[in-house]
Amino acid sequence: MRILTLFTLATSLLATSLACAQNQQILASNSSTMEAVVPSTTAILPPSSASTPALTSTPAAAQQNAQVICGITHLVRCIQDLGEDDKGIFTSPLHVKATDAYWLAPMGAATGLALAYDADAQQLLGVDTSRINTANNISIMGEFFVAGGESAGIYFAGLAWKNSKLAETGRLAAETIIDSGTVTLGLKLATNRQRPYNGTGNGPFWTNPRSGWTWDSSFPSGHATASMSIARVVAGEYPHWYVIAPAYAFAETVSICRVLGRDHFPSDVLVGQTIGFLVGNYVLNHRALYRPGKKGAMARMMNSVTPIVDPSTQTMGAVISIPVGRQ
Repeated sequence: MRILTLFTLATSLLATSLACAQNQQILASNSSTMEAVVPSTTAILPPSSASTPALTSTPAAAQQNAQVICGITHLVRCIQDLGEDDKGIFTSPLHVKATDAYWLAPMGAATGLALAYDADAQQLLGVDTSRINTANNISIMGEFFVAGGESAGIYFAGLAWKNSKLAETGRLAAETIIDSGTVTLGLKLATNRQRPYNGTGNGPFWTNPRSGWTWDSSFPSGHATASMSIARVVAGEYPHWYVIAPAYAFAETVSICRVLGRDHFPSDVLVGQTIGFLVGNYVLNHRALYRPGKKGAMARMMNSVTPIVDPSTQTMGAVISIPVGRQ
């Protein structure tokens, strides 16, 4: 009962805060422009028309009318979207470019480092029953079905309040959870890694092949994937620090608790979070109609990191340019 109450309260607070964030954005936009009302006929002008204003925070009427949007009344469209997502996600390795090394190299290095020290990290934590129970209770909020319920709560709150952007946020969060969950479950089945509380506690991969593969293997973390999926979509739809900070704090809390609760190794949650983040990016870029056109502070910060590699001294680092003005 306590978990259900906490879940309901958290979902309500999140939905309310997102709606308030959108209202603040709309008020700020209206105060800075005299075009408070845009006739619906302007949205269906040809894209080549130079006089047509760019509507970045709301979808064009023509775009909405030209396609059926996934929702409670269009479940077939939802299934089609998921199929298209899976096709794009699972074929994405075929389209990797040299410039992708910008994030692939650091990610690979971080994963390798985490794998090397996974067992040592769990040994340092030791076994504390009270800590484990507390961590497991907190991490329930990132469980696949619970996270799906949180997304559904945001979606139905948007419908109830006639807030299309809020409804889209919940819908895309649920779509991301399903898409990223498919990737995570596939990797679990393929890697078959022991959890920290099984066997010697070293987390070997491909264990007991004769007994069959299991969906419940340790690598990667499904909780980390689901919680980061929600965080990425919420932060993408509402790129304000007061939304971004708690969204990612939620995801990090769930992931840390999975390690503290001896359910996963650090590398499990690292890869799980990466899957949730990247799939969230994919869904936002392909499905979002109400996503703001300008980049938020977090996105600008990430784009301001320039890696530096010096083979002569066998060193690597990065230069960070912190954006302070609007873009």
